[in-house]
Amino acid sequence: MSGAVGAGMRSFFELYDLRADGWRPLTPLPVALSRFSIAAGGGRVFVTGGRDAQRGALSRQLWLYMPQTALWLQLRPMPVARAGHASFIVNGRLFVIGGIGKNVRQGLVYDIAKAEWRTGMAAMPLALANMAATHIGDEIILAGGVDARGRDSRVVLAYNTKTDKWRRLAALPQAASGGALVELDDALHYAGGYSQGGQQVLDGHLRLVKGRWVAQPAMKQGLHQMAYAAFRNRMVIIGGALGGGFYANFTASDRVAIYTRPTAQ
Repeated sequence: MSGAVGAGMRSFFELYDLRADGWRPLTPLPVALSRFSIAAGGGRVFVTGGRDAQRGALSRQLWLYMPQTALWLQLRPMPVARAGHASFIVNGRLFVIGGIGKNVRQGLVYDIAKAEWRTGMAAMPLALANMAATHIGDEIILAGGVDARGRDSRVVLAYNTKTDKWRRLAALPQAASGGALVELDDALHYAGGYSQGGQQVLDGHLRLVKGRWVAQPAMKQGLHQMAYAAFRNRMVIIGGALGGGFYANFTASDRVAIYTRPTAQ
């Protein structure tokens, strides 16, 4: 889906077929938002929060896309507005974690069957926005991001949706935000991101091995703020920004980069 508005950007929602290596258009979201979060599960797509592209105001909106009908439905809004957050569907519940807004350490949970929101989950150890995030089993894992002081973070956190507890994993070697985080072959992989301290877009690629981040083949070019997903032994990175800071909105990429993890012998 289209995100931040930049030079030549338009509103779009498209599907990429990994097997056929082709794109086809879907029905665009009816409202203009940036910095929203997408979560998918059970044949449904949910979009939460974001910023209004015209006014810049934070959004409480919750949208549902049904692929069978190609229609968007607006559902009960979140209790508070969020942007730059992470969201995942786990066991019939939609979890919204982190971001910017009020009381961002407090996560939100939407019961899909009951169509109800609650705010009872354990608070994050620290407030973070613009994290890389993935979901493995009962855990939602967050890497890097921007803390409450506006500084990049090295922290890697895992939230267990079953026990309602947080734990820390090995910190990233370099503080960064806007990277990609996926699971390949039972290991975490982190790629790209932006370092405010170094004022550089990163092309690094790391794999968490026995509690230590180990360098892997680098990306062909640095990227941040990209869409990403894991498919079997492949990490797929879509779009993103080639430049940082002021230039991020004007250096959007239309490329798809795929990293294939070698099959163990």
